Amino acid sequence: MLIAGACLAILAGCKRDSDYVKSTPSTYISNLDLRKLYRGSELVLTKDVMRGATVVTGQVTSDHSGNNLPAGLLFLQNTRQTGSGIDSLRGMAINIGAAAANYIPGDSVNVVIEGGVLKRVNGILQITGVAASGVQKVGSNVKLKVIPISALSMLAKPENFEGCLGVVYNCNFEPNIGVETLEGVKRLNEGSGDMQMNVNSTANFRAELLPWSANVQGIVLPSATTGVPQIWPRRKADFIATSIIVDPNVPLGPNPAIIAGYFANPSGTDANYEYIQFMATQDLDFRQKPFTVYTTNNAGASTPTGYPVNGWNTGGLRTYKFSITKGTVAKGNFFYVGGYKQIAGITSTDISQANWVVSKLYNDNEGDDGTGDKTANLLANSGNAAGVAIFATNSVSMTTEPSDVVFFAGNGNIYSNGMGYSITTNDLYSTLNGTTPQPFYKQGTNTIGFAAPVDSEFSYLGGVYDAAAKKWTVKRVHKTIPVAKAAPLSVIEKMPGVTKVEN
Repeated sequence: MLIAGACLAILAGCKRDSDYVKSTPSTYISNLDLRKLYRGSELVLTKDVMRGATVVTGQVTSDHSGNNLPAGLLFLQNTRQTGSGIDSLRGMAINIGAAAANYIPGDSVNVVIEGGVLKRVNGILQITGVAASGVQKVGSNVKLKVIPISALSMLAKPENFEGCLGVVYNCNFEPNIGVETLEGVKRLNEGSGDMQMNVNSTANFRAELLPWSANVQGIVLPSATTGVPQIWPRRKADFIATSIIVDPNVPLGPNPAIIAGYFANPSGTDANYEYIQFMATQDLDFRQKPFTVYTTNNAGASTPTGYPVNGWNTGGLRTYKFSITKGTVAKGNFFYVGGYKQIAGITSTDISQANWVVSKLYNDNEGDDGTGDKTANLLANSGNAAGVAIFATNSVSMTTEPSDVVFFAGNGNIYSNGMGYSITTNDLYSTLNGTTPQPFYKQGTNTIGFAAPVDSEFSYLGGVYDAAAKKWTVKRVHKTIPVAKAAPLSVIEKMPGVTKVEN
């Protein structure tokens, strides 16, 4: 009986052909899957190769009206349902000849690609052998997704960006002002590293003058000669100058830049996701007058131990240096220094549109000029004191006075016998106690430290700085605001009590 029961159970567990659900493969294939098919050599796109698909559908991103894109190429981007929907947006070039110029950004099209050939031509991965008649327009005025681009992200995974519509904010160039035009391959830096922009001799905006900085939108394509990814603006409107002209003869005031806030404890890892928010109290051009930002972390495990014998230049895990040598910022505007350009840590909103003068992966790189080891905690979360200082110079000694400085949390080995972190006279500290000098934090009356950072909350300091009187008229007070992963930039720039510069 036991044997018979077991046999019946086995038979019951066996599936018959009629037990399987029959399904029909989709006729559509995503750019993500198309790009995966390419293995370095030409590939004929048969129905079998594409697992039953014959058509690619997507939104047109190309605009040939500016005469700067490769002729004949129709650029599409689309996403694929991946469960989470993360990182599936991809671009693709399809060569349909002169008809490519008939389509404009926001057109939605279906393209029959069966029988086409997937290959690289002049460095660009594209589908050739597709008839113009195989393109069917099915919609228009579709809102396009524009990917924020940084050198860090694009150079790390160029394949993910190729053929997509992207934007680089606050591109810093080194032009011959008044003479150099957009035409050619131009090097730019958006705070995290160097990139390239390509404007062909055929472009109808090639004669526009190259400014100090700009926001650049366009298609990401590899160089035909080097393979280096470049951004190709499609038309004049894709290139918007953002630089301001700063008179180099105007002297810097005592506090040309002030500290407005910081994000010291993002959810998840802190490594490369912390940042500091500053505000200019006068127009600044960091090419003319370089600045320096230091952070200090005096947690018990931070080395070298003991008192900071070299002040802000102590280095190791005690201090970390960022040199600011590019970019401009207008009076009363924010600018940022830190790691990734994300508002609340890993997988959070990209805030590249903010003015990032330095975006550096401090967990992967030493501080500038060798000051500071690689560190997972730029701004400490421990009970010991941590702080930020910004200097209106790149040459900082033990007694150099910063433009602004703030500290938070507790104590630690901070000051002893002329060794410490230099401060300035602001709303929190003073270099004099009556007539007695006290140029360091924790010396004399310089004892104020804000509360320790709160997990997943941005620390903002508020206060009002009078630029004409060159002093604080409303003292800064530490406040925090929760920052969700999907929060927009306005959450940390437009809250009640935000820092202000008047006059």
